[in-house]
Formats: sequence, C-alpha cells, structure tokens
Amino acid sequence: MRELTVGMCWLTLPNASFTELVELAARYDFPTISLGPLLVHQQIEAGDTPAQLRKRLADAGVRVAYIDAIVSGLPGLAPATPPSDPQSCFEAAAMLEAPMVNAAHYKGRSVGFDELAEGVGTLCRDAARHGLKVALEPIPKTGFPDLAETDRIARACGESNCGLLFDPTHWSRAGSTLAGIEALEPGRIIGFQLCDITPSRPLDPAHGFFNRDLPGEGELALWDVTDAVLANNPALTIELEVPSMELKGMASEAAAQRCRAAMDKWTSA
Repeated sequence: MRELTVGMCWLTLPNASFTELVELAARYDFPTISLGPLLVHQQIEAGDTPAQLRKRLADAGVRVAYIDAIVSGLPGLAPATPPSDPQSCFEAAAMLEAPMVNAAHYKGRSVGFDELAEGVGTLCRDAARHGLKVALEPIPKTGFPDLAETDRIARACGESNCGLLFDPTHWSRAGSTLAGIEALEPGRIIGFQLCDITPSRPLDPAHGFFNRDLPGEGELALWDVTDAVLANNPALTIELEVPSMELKGMASEAAAQRCRAAMDKWTSA
C-alpha cells in the first residue's frame, strides 16, 4: 500500500455545508479541505464568528489548504464580484488561517499576455499583504490554458508568492505530458487537485465539469502523474477534487464514504 495523505475539496461533496464538510473530512480521514468562499461567508451570515469557524476546524483536526477560487476581478474576467473576487477570498482565507488562494481564468475572455501577467502581479501583491500564496490553475481554453503557459505568466508577474495548482483533468485535456511536469523548476506546483478522468468518454455539456472520476476509476496513468507532481514539490498538500454526477446525486455522508473506499482501493492497488 502506498502512503499518500489526501484532503477533500468542497466540489467533491457539493451538497455539504461548511460544518458538514469539516465533520465528514474528519470522519473519513481527510485532514485538509479546500473551501469555496461562498461556504465561508454563508456560515458567517448564519451567525458564526471567525473564531467559531476556526474552533470547528481545530476540534475536528482539519486544516484549510486553500480557498477555491478567485474567478472575477482579473483582466479578461468579470468585474470583481463577491464572493468570487480577490477581497472576498482573502477575507475567507484570513478567517480560517488558510495559507493560499486559488485563481482560475474560468470563462474569461482573451487578453494580452502582458496585461494578464500585470493583473496577476497586482493580485499576488495584494495577497502577500495578507500573508497568502496564489495558485494559478491551468484550464484549457482560458487565459491560463496549460501548465507551461501558466507558469510563464506566473514567472512574468514577478511575485515570489505565485505558483501553480495542478489538476490532472485539465492537464490531460490540454494535451500535456509527464515531460511538461518534469520540465518545471522544482517547487513551482504549490497545490494538487487529485482526480482521474476517462478521456474516451464524450463530454456531456449538460453536466458541465461534473464528469471526473475517483482515483483509479478513470483512464489516466494516475500514479505516474502523481509521482511527477510530488517530485516537483514533495511538501505540497493534495486534495481530492472529483466533481461527478454520481457524487452530486448522493447524500454527503454516502459520497464521503464512497470517496474513502475508492482512495483506499487505489492506494492499496
């Protein structure tokens, strides 16, 4: 059995509230979580204080790896719109003592390289004032289209707190290779959303991005990918991000149990 410590991304259990996600992560041995900023702000609006949120995490023995994600307020994206804007994500990270925020150019329009790099630099300088790192997520057909180009943007922005968030689904769909991971300077990958994918399965537009597979249940040589990512940065945290129609259609407890069983099977294979 291979040793691998893996946390839980909020999109894997899309029906769970903040409290449920924390409790289920603890119950099924996922020591870290990623959180959408809306979940955090909803909990505050419901009456919890930041101190109470931190106590829930501490009592459960769960840490927040990063806030997922900034998808407005960058060049080519919609104007800053809570809760997906930088400030809302920074506030959520501060409340929960998360060290990092994720940024994706999701559904963005095309902009010039220099303009985008300058915008990322501004974002990273703002994040640094909050003590945060920024992980750019490569997604095909966006301003961060693949691993190599996103790394080029991250480097061009000139800020040391900027790195890459790796997702095997986006990596595969961009036509990338293991050599592309191995070509990165050590430490460039600062986050890892673990999932599998079945490239031979046609995309279903009606389901959006809820079409991933649990590790070992898709067609990727996922251990080779995982080994390459961890060789780049052995210290990064890994979170299970598997948006799927199967998990979305299950009660959160059953979905968490399904994830734990799949992870145990994959790591023992």
